[in-house]
Amino acid sequence: MTAPGPRRGAPDRRAWILTTLQTVGFLSVADLARQLRVSQMTIRRDLHDLQATGRVRLVHGGASLAPRELRRAAFPEAEHTEDQERVAQHAAGLVGSRDTVAVDAGPMGVAIARALPGSFTGCVITHSMPALAFLTRERAGRVVALGGEYLPARSAFLGPTTEAALAQLRARTFFVSPAAVDSRGLYAQSPAEASVQRRLMDIADEVVLVVTREVFETSAPALTGALDRLTAVVCDRRPPAGLDAALGRLGVVAHVVGA
Repeated sequence: MTAPGPRRGAPDRRAWILTTLQTVGFLSVADLARQLRVSQMTIRRDLHDLQATGRVRLVHGGASLAPRELRRAAFPEAEHTEDQERVAQHAAGLVGSRDTVAVDAGPMGVAIARALPGSFTGCVITHSMPALAFLTRERAGRVVALGGEYLPARSAFLGPTTEAALAQLRARTFFVSPAAVDSRGLYAQSPAEASVQRRLMDIADEVVLVVTREVFETSAPALTGALDRLTAVVCDRRPPAGLDAALGRLGVVAHVVGA
């Protein structure tokens, strides 16, 4: 997308800024002023106006997409809700400031990465490209990126190379966000994704299921693992009766995050 010239109005500049952020994730005030051939003061006004719409977040030296917009850019067909953000915030609150945690792919994984508190100086392991983009830019802690074959539909790395990278790693907690859950287990949309989730479970001391209600109401074809792999559940609604009973029998702690 060609940057609008200095004679074009603020709406054109702001539309270009938003579209470009959806591609690159972060833009500095200095770079924007140079590319758009306007003053840095003009750019700051544009960014403040975009922030007022809730679509852009001002950060030191520039701007990034707001949390909901970041997930929407990576997963345009997914539904993004306030419930999802509340669940992610609660899950992030379970993390110690120096813990090593693993974050799953998908919209919820990005939400958890963004919800980690500013005081977090631990380590995050993930195969999620948008989570990596955020963490490497805006968090002080260490990040371990799991490479492999990139799957655009999930904005994540999958496959044997990804799994091999996990062989020498350990995590305090893995936040797993499967496509579906029922009383028999957790499910992914593909065997490749299910396999990576299993390996992440294997390296974690605790496995926390982090989902919103629609995960209880859908199905997916690839079995990730049984419910006995879970330590806790964070969700926005009490699981259906059969699933709730199965979790209770296993002693899995449920955190139901209300509105």
